[in-house]
Amino acid sequence: MKFFKPQAQLARETILDEPDLFYLHVVTFCPRTRFREAGHEIDLSELSQNRCKVIVKLREDSNLPDFFYITPVVHTFPLTGVVFPAGEGEIEVQVVGAVLETGGSEGRGTPTTKTKTGGSGTVSTTTADSNPRPISSDLE
Repeated sequence: MKFFKPQAQLARETILDEPDLFYLHVVTFCPRTRFREAGHEIDLSELSQNRCKVIVKLREDSNLPDFFYITPVVHTFPLTGVVFPAGEGEIEVQVVGAVLETGGSEGRGTPTTKTKTGGSGTVSTTTADSNPRPISSDLE
C-alpha cells in the first residue's frame, strides 16, 4: 500500500438541459491516526484542454491521538464550475499535506509545520459512475 496516494472516484449527476455535475470522492491512506481532511482547491487553468487539476489537502493534527494505524482520510465534494468544452475530460488529483516535524537532535524541539506533496492520480469523466447514490445538493 502506498501512503499519501489518492484513490479517486468520480460520480456524474445528469441534469436535463444543463451541463453534467461531477462529484469527486477521494480516499487517501495515511500511516498514522492524526491526519485529517483540510479542504481542497480546484484549478481550472487547463479546462480548455479538457483537463482539471484538484489538490486535496491533509493536515497532521497534534490534537488527535497519534497511533501508528493506517487511517483513511476522505474528501467528497462537487466539482462546481467544471464544464469540459468537449463534454468529457480528465481530472488530476494531487495530495498536499501539512506535516508536523520536530527539529533538533532525537526529536527535541518545537514542532513546525512543513508542506509536503504526496502522490497523484488521474480519473476520467468517461469512467464516472452515473449518480451511484443519493447526493445531497446542499454540498454546493
